[in-house]
Amino acid sequence: MEKVINLSNEKEFFWDEYLIDTNLTTATLEVENPKRCEERFAFDMGNEKEIAISYPCTLKDNNGYKTYYYVWNSLGDFATARGYLAVIESKDGINWYRPNLNFLNHPELEINNAVLDNIYDGLFVFYDENPLCNHKEKYKAVGVYYTENEVGEKKRALWCFVSEDGYHFTIKNMITDKGFFDSLNTVIFRNGEYACYFRGYHKPIDNPNGKSIRDIRVIYSKDFITWSEPKMIEFSDGLDEPLYTNNVQIYPNCKNRLIGFPVRYTERQAWTENMEQIKSAQVKKSAMKEHEQRAGLAVTDCIFICSRDGNFWHRFNEAFLTPDYENDNNWIYGDCYFAYGLIDSGKEKYYMYAHDNHRSRGLKKPFIRYEIRKDGFACIKAKSKEEVVVTKPIIFTGNNLHVNFKTSAKGYIYVDVLDENCNILSTISSFEIFGDNIDRKISFADGSDFSKYQNTKIRLRFRMSEAKLYSMWFE
Repeated sequence: MEKVINLSNEKEFFWDEYLIDTNLTTATLEVENPKRCEERFAFDMGNEKEIAISYPCTLKDNNGYKTYYYVWNSLGDFATARGYLAVIESKDGINWYRPNLNFLNHPELEINNAVLDNIYDGLFVFYDENPLCNHKEKYKAVGVYYTENEVGEKKRALWCFVSEDGYHFTIKNMITDKGFFDSLNTVIFRNGEYACYFRGYHKPIDNPNGKSIRDIRVIYSKDFITWSEPKMIEFSDGLDEPLYTNNVQIYPNCKNRLIGFPVRYTERQAWTENMEQIKSAQVKKSAMKEHEQRAGLAVTDCIFICSRDGNFWHRFNEAFLTPDYENDNNWIYGDCYFAYGLIDSGKEKYYMYAHDNHRSRGLKKPFIRYEIRKDGFACIKAKSKEEVVVTKPIIFTGNNLHVNFKTSAKGYIYVDVLDENCNILSTISSFEIFGDNIDRKISFADGSDFSKYQNTKIRLRFRMSEAKLYSMWFE
């Protein structure tokens, strides 16, 4: 007998197979794609056009939104190259501006928005929601710092920086030196503890002598000082493929779910005729000449991952974001790096941001706004011929079933109630559901609600045609 899932009145998402009886379901899980909208800001001041802009991360505080980003020489040696952290701000998440802070020495910046100098790799900045956090350390950053031992050898480690106002940061303590960290290393606080996700490397599982693969590791802490031993996160597909960043964050529409948007790294082994014809061939060749071979052979896109416990993750292997139609500056190593964080539009969408022209010298780096449906990172989808989604046995509290869904004009969804052995319980189906809404309240065709089934072991069967289901909940 299958384990019964207690939904209570929590929202459940069709992002993985947790709720779905795969033996009875014919519809398929699919990743969705964000909509590219427009440029909302340009990184084009001082050295921003000539060197790299990396790892923007957005946070919300009492004054609106801040996006921090790292300006650095992407062609330098990691152990010697340093850059600076800068910030842009917004009241609404759409219109961005540079605050003229002017407390660090950057005469090349007409509007001096630099907040931290002499850092080795991109800092992740977040606003600490821990109620026990010292108010002088509410803004925290984690980033790479090098220390020297007694014989002058440099040691790479992940360090913590703290700030009271989000502008003046001081270095505090080392977090861990058991990793590689050349990425955006993220931190979340939930369930009374911090979790830090960072970059590591490991040898291929099936080839111990092969080239090391980029991975994601996690450590935990109650106080941000003492941390657990690193552990590689696990994926549902069991594949061993390189992921460049992690972008792990708490999903704002449900604090019990974690999501991530890792950059997926793909490195071809040789220059090909296709690369010769790709529009960005010159940028790729320049990167190979100035840096190393892989800088021109690698390309990147972005995928979507989700988790309940932060250790085991469902991974969609189809791209969440691709480099788009070819132009002179895309399909390169450095595409599809989403800024960390989601911005609530106040309506049915979240805003997401990414920047273009990562390796193109002499060009501004546009900050592009994207939109994604709330709960809409993935769905379970039915094609034209009717398909079904059958849940595992559940119990719930509440009177009404709500769904986040989308159909075509011809498409539809009907809901039936089954017992845990798949025998039909509802003598009549729900009314026909069609349209496109993040919250549709469902009742049966005779007007009755679901209250008679609460605290009873049931299954739901969704009969669907040309339809997508994103999430469901009882209320």
